[in-house]
Amino acid sequence: MADYKKMYASLFNDVTDAISSLQRAQQKSEELYLSDDDGVVLELKKDLAPEEKE
Repeated sequence: MADYKKMYASLFNDVTDAISSLQRAQQKSEELYLSDDDGVVLELKKDLAPEEKE
């Protein structure tokens, strides 16, 4: 019979590692973007719908 507890633990650890890897890649990309002096950062604001303007 399959050892579901062991299978779940293995899957959980692999998914956790994948998420951590993606977070590190995102952070590295953000740091590279922020360290670039060529661009200008603009703040975009969303217009409120008429019923939300009260």
